Amino acid sequence: MDQLIHFLSANSNIRHATPESADFADLREQFVIQETRTPGIIVRPRTIEDIASLVKVLTINNLPFSVRGGGHDMFGRTVVEDGVSIDMREVSHIHVDKASHTARVGGGVIILDLHREFDKQKVTTAHAVTPTVGFTGWAIHGGYGLLSTNYGLGSDQIVGARVVDGQGNIVDADETLLTAIRGGGGSVAVIYELVIKVYPSEKILGGFVAYQSADLVATIRQYNENYRKLKYEKIPPAMGLFQGVIDGPGGRLFTIFVLWSSSDLEEGQKWVDRVAELAPIAVKNVAPTTILEFSELVATLTEKKSYATIFCPGFYDLTPEVTDVIGTYAKNRPNYPGPAFGIHELRAEAPREFANSVFNARDPHFLVEILALAASPEAFEELREWGQRFYDALMKTDPANVYPISYIPLNPDERLDFRLIYGRRYEILKKAKQQYDPSNAFKHSVVRP
Repeated sequence: MDQLIHFLSANSNIRHATPESADFADLREQFVIQETRTPGIIVRPRTIEDIASLVKVLTINNLPFSVRGGGHDMFGRTVVEDGVSIDMREVSHIHVDKASHTARVGGGVIILDLHREFDKQKVTTAHAVTPTVGFTGWAIHGGYGLLSTNYGLGSDQIVGARVVDGQGNIVDADETLLTAIRGGGGSVAVIYELVIKVYPSEKILGGFVAYQSADLVATIRQYNENYRKLKYEKIPPAMGLFQGVIDGPGGRLFTIFVLWSSSDLEEGQKWVDRVAELAPIAVKNVAPTTILEFSELVATLTEKKSYATIFCPGFYDLTPEVTDVIGTYAKNRPNYPGPAFGIHELRAEAPREFANSVFNARDPHFLVEILALAASPEAFEELREWGQRFYDALMKTDPANVYPISYIPLNPDERLDFRLIYGRRYEILKKAKQQYDPSNAFKHSVVRP
């Protein structure tokens, strides 16, 4: 660590903080409160040259390091105890090129800030449901969201990248490296900048539909049975839906967050009405809005930090057996404020970028996010135990319906079999790793092939 301190003293343009610094605690803070791993130093580069110099110093001196963006990993994997944290949040530039329908996005950009700039330019891109996470970390690991069916996953938006490889070289990514980045996370490089696709966007439809939930199990089952029938009529790709449960004035409500991303609002309203009819309705609050306004609404429902963990099983279909488990555990969730679950769906009509990505989970499927979020350690422990029982009950449903590919960002290391997750693309990722990170400098990344 002395070599790094000497380097930083000679390069005062690279800001840093040690445990003795007044701002260290604030900079170390992540979404998950109970995660106690603490780096020995936090380094805050601003330029790609800063990052390249840092990586050379760190690798030459065998100093363990990790890279953090938004700091939302539920399992604390963006921090190495007593190691070096490369904090990317000051790499926050956003430049839109409407002529090429692309944008250059710094590796530390938070999604809500991306929306703010894109709103000025009247464009959008695929993005996470939770707008407070880092865009790059979300996109390079796959990236599910409400626009996935219309535009593809987050990784499918990546058309270029500037990175620093495991030897400290500045590299404009070729197709081999881009393929590895699209789903391989930060396992081969520090991502300084992504070049991503953008799409015209002005007014859209956004909001939520809440259903009568006195019998939560029956409501969730009815909605999903009717939704399965509706899909036979080819729901337009512009319709994005996210199931969950929220706390309302009269108790827990089964709720669908709705985002219609086409400019044809008249057609969108027809489909919103059809979704609203899938179960007895309590409240419908879907109206013309913008992606930014919708994301700001979601942000008000999102905690900035929490005692937290997540369980995330996947299923080919939300069968009655699965939805009955979901409804039962949502109903019996310990009585603390907060969401019980959220469900991502990758529909059959979603764009599929097989050839140029290592992301392998391309079959139509659902991811069930079981959320244990609490304001105190005592409440968290009770919710964590409930979440484990919820997960175990879901995993006892029909094994043929369980989706076998774990989503890396939402599962702990012990549930990650990278050979299974990447399938035949595993060797593509390994080859890129050998080429761009032969000494395994990024061994502390979330993806560890």
